[in-house]
Amino acid sequence: GKMGARAPVPALPSPFPLRLLPPLLLLLLLATHTSANASARPALRNMQNATGNDRKVERTVVVDLGPPPVERWVGIGQEYRQGIEVIWNYILAELPEPVRGHIDAFDRMFDRGERFLKEPYADEIVGLARGCGRSPGEILIANLYYEIKTACTGVIAVDQKRNITLHGRNLDYGIPGLQNVTVQIEFRENGSLLTKGTTYAGYVGLLTGASPIGVSLQLNERDTKTGSVWENAFEALFRGGAVGGFLIREVLVQKMDFSSALITLQNHPLIAPCYFIVGGPRGEGAVVTRERDSQVDTLTIDDARNPNKWFILQTNYDHWEQPPKDDDRRSYTAAHMRDLGKDNLTKDSLYEIMSQWPTQNAETTYTTIMTSTYTEGNGGNNDDESVYFTFTRNN
Repeated sequence: GKMGARAPVPALPSPFPLRLLPPLLLLLLLATHTSANASARPALRNMQNATGNDRKVERTVVVDLGPPPVERWVGIGQEYRQGIEVIWNYILAELPEPVRGHIDAFDRMFDRGERFLKEPYADEIVGLARGCGRSPGEILIANLYYEIKTACTGVIAVDQKRNITLHGRNLDYGIPGLQNVTVQIEFRENGSLLTKGTTYAGYVGLLTGASPIGVSLQLNERDTKTGSVWENAFEALFRGGAVGGFLIREVLVQKMDFSSALITLQNHPLIAPCYFIVGGPRGEGAVVTRERDSQVDTLTIDDARNPNKWFILQTNYDHWEQPPKDDDRRSYTAAHMRDLGKDNLTKDSLYEIMSQWPTQNAETTYTTIMTSTYTEGNGGNNDDESVYFTFTRNN
């Protein structure tokens, strides 16, 4: 319908292009709609066991940060065009009608001079869109959608004897077809490896990754009880808030050490609340619980409040509260870890833990096992000290 006289928008910085207001309202509508769905977690008794096969991810795509951003993802877009189309059609069907009818408003956000997505991400999305034959607005919606809809489990466990930090990560999504676009990715510059990660072709951030200098990192969605997860997301974007997965990529690519990574993840403004699960090379592990503008809490592996001592565990609920009865992946995973015992921790035994129900369930799209001490020349097939591998689930 026609909008009446616009009320002033004091929360936004003053050099704000008013032409962007309608798309912002659409984005908020998208956000409130999808986050309502996101918090409707499957009941544990309805949380089906995994079906289908596991498949090792053999494909590693390389993103070279040397060329201009607009060129970096074109080839990946071309290669995964069909898979991205399947996923886009699914997301499109989930969008509320007013948003679906105004995709062009999202495209206008990429007009020169009106960019509120910081570089290099805006140009990278433009190039990716070019490669896969979609519009930049569509790719932007998909990138934001991933951030809202993740249910996940992360476990960081320390083998004290060998001084190894192992990090297990399950990513659960209700979007069919994601397995076909799940890739391992390497960000490189001048030939050298900056970081390794696991991603969906079409997403320019990292929800999972590890850098050779010794930091492993993942993002989990945080269910908040205070209204829509996305109420202020786009206002936050204007104030320099980061998309969480883009911030993870920056921390890893810049090769921050564990303490610098922690400070950045605790303090950088974000567009949505989340959890960061961080591992470090000297037996470090932490869960950072975030609101948009500040940290709420940081729990380290050796914190007196951590009941598990040799491992730290995070799903999608604040650790100081009981998880809902219908989604208690936390208690099950912790029990399985305790049954295993710290003396039996290996990359394979951790993978087995991540494979047990309900840690793995019918919505799990991939499991990554990584060490904070991942180094360049080793794919981690034999040596627990340098591991990075991913299996897609429910194929």
